Amino acid sequence: MRNNKRFIAAMACVMVMGLTACGSGDDNAANNIQQVEPIPFTENMEQDGSDIEEHGEIGTQQVTEAQNVMDTQEAQPTSDGQQEAQEQVAPDSDEELEEKLAAYREARENAKPTSLGNGVTMGGSVSEDEYGISYDASILETFDSREIAEAYGTANTYVEDTLGISVETRNTTYHCVDPRIWAIYSAEDKGVANGYDPENIYVVEYCDNGTWQYLILVREGKGSAWKVIHHGSSYME
Repeated sequence: MRNNKRFIAAMACVMVMGLTACGSGDDNAANNIQQVEPIPFTENMEQDGSDIEEHGEIGTQQVTEAQNVMDTQEAQPTSDGQQEAQEQVAPDSDEELEEKLAAYREARENAKPTSLGNGVTMGGSVSEDEYGISYDASILETFDSREIAEAYGTANTYVEDTLGISVETRNTTYHCVDPRIWAIYSAEDKGVANGYDPENIYVVEYCDNGTWQYLILVREGKGSAWKVIHHGSSYME
């Protein structure tokens, strides 16, 4: 019996020592956690910003826009459909655009022509959207049918008489459907047409031995005669 009491007393001492050691270990762990200071978030942000600026990977405007998008997404989660609508569609490469233009022009050539009056016709009605060709054609609303007919008449004469091209297409000139040329209406640098307002600029296209080229026509104001100031593959000199 005495031996049993000694054994129980010894076990109790061992348990007390173990609990004391555990408590001490917890205190040390807590002290260690308190000694670790968090790195301020603003320092990371400033460092990241300096790295971006130093390597020139992203401009200030892009960073601001990206931050605005991120803030909006965090404040108001969007559905999958809304997220897809926010995604930017990469523009076509020149090769892809040329393929779309070729398909459209072939369909236009086979479509029924539209009369503009005064003996002038324009290529058949074919939807550019069906061929993935997109540009803002709202400028056409500023021209009446007479002004358009006069522009095509001047363009046809220039191609046939001034350039002396014997066209193989059904019409001598067509409505320009190349977004790269149509950009002249919204571009700050209008190239050969600098100094002219959009409502005094007209662009058409024609085919020269299998290669599509463009005419840039201008006028001094509404009611003035159109004149061709440039022909080629661009509106820049």
